[in-house]
Amino acid sequence: MYVRLAAVASAAALGVAATACGDNLTVPPPAPKGQGSEATSDLIINEIAPRGDGPDWVEIYNRSVTPIDLCGVFLTDAVDRLDHYLPLGGVMPPAMCPPRILAPGDRLVLFADDTPIIGGAAIDPVHAPFELDVADEIHLVATDGVVLDGLLYLYPPGPDAPAEVTLSRDPDGEGLFFPRAPTPAMVNAHEVSP
Repeated sequence: MYVRLAAVASAAALGVAATACGDNLTVPPPAPKGQGSEATSDLIINEIAPRGDGPDWVEIYNRSVTPIDLCGVFLTDAVDRLDHYLPLGGVMPPAMCPPRILAPGDRLVLFADDTPIIGGAAIDPVHAPFELDVADEIHLVATDGVVLDGLLYLYPPGPDAPAEVTLSRDPDGEGLFFPRAPTPAMVNAHEVSP
């Protein structure tokens, strides 16, 4: 008797609903598991597409109510490799960077298409010198070393995942990253848990 009551009490403590007779326990479906952490800064990584018909891409988003100057901000997939840093202002420090403003609520799609940055040549600030893999990382880093946002991810369900799936913050601009339909430069798709 004590063991049976303890099992029912343990099930109740875990949020499991017990049937009237206590013999069968009904377990609710598990909550969806997102990747990464919720957004904390104003400039964030909002969606990534490490697979697809075209180049890999990353959407960054200004979720604040003020403009953000992208000078002094880098996108990278390897914080320890300087050749994998894309200066979003279009120039490498210590060169002067003319303002490159991302307006409040605006999104910018950056292509991770392995476009090399060649010393002395103009930098295209929307084409990164790296590609994304199905298990990788992506970071927004300031010139002072502060990590504004980042994600270490495993693209679900692995290398055989359909190309029409991205990892997107849900809810848009706030939540963890979940597999969703691509929405480059648009509000991320939202799915309600069953």
